[in-house]
Amino acid sequence: MNNRRTVIWVVASILLLALAAGGGYYFVHNFKITKQQKAAPSPESADTMLGQPVDTITLRLHYPSGNRLEITEKPIPRRIRTSAIAEAIIEEYFKLPVNAADSIIPAQVKLLGLYRDGMQILYIDLSDELRRNFHSDALSEYLLLKGLYETIVSNIPDIQDVKVLVEGKEIETLGGHLLLRYPLKNTVSAEVRAEVPLADEQ
Repeated sequence: MNNRRTVIWVVASILLLALAAGGGYYFVHNFKITKQQKAAPSPESADTMLGQPVDTITLRLHYPSGNRLEITEKPIPRRIRTSAIAEAIIEEYFKLPVNAADSIIPAQVKLLGLYRDGMQILYIDLSDELRRNFHSDALSEYLLLKGLYETIVSNIPDIQDVKVLVEGKEIETLGGHLLLRYPLKNTVSAEVRAEVPLADEQ
């Protein structure tokens, strides 16, 4: 009987030692991992702390400045669908500084919708602020439309042309200088110059 109790006691002692050793290893191992994670943040958390999204794309925005177009780059969170990229492009274009003394970009322009047809023409429907808040000359009108066109086609290579609508309708002209009844490519493909095709000369 005593031998049996001794065997049971030895087996129980071995099991307790094994459990203690396993628990100690688990605690030490997990403590090290936690400590390492706190001491060395992952690249993703580091990027977040710096205010830069991990997965981004860079837009090239062509905007009017004086009598020419300037290019600026803007990182945005990555989009997958072409329509989502186009929405971001147009919204960023009209976010450019409108309070600057020489800015010709109309304020408060909103994107109402967009779609692409089978000929890869992108139709963009903008709010009436585009027309009502634009007050400038022919060259400025040309640069505004050319900047919008170049911004879209340089970021979405399969777009062949851009057609501007206002409140879901075609309009004759934006500021009385250039025709908007047709897509922009032919209108803005000429070099920037003092004299541009006027609406009443077409």
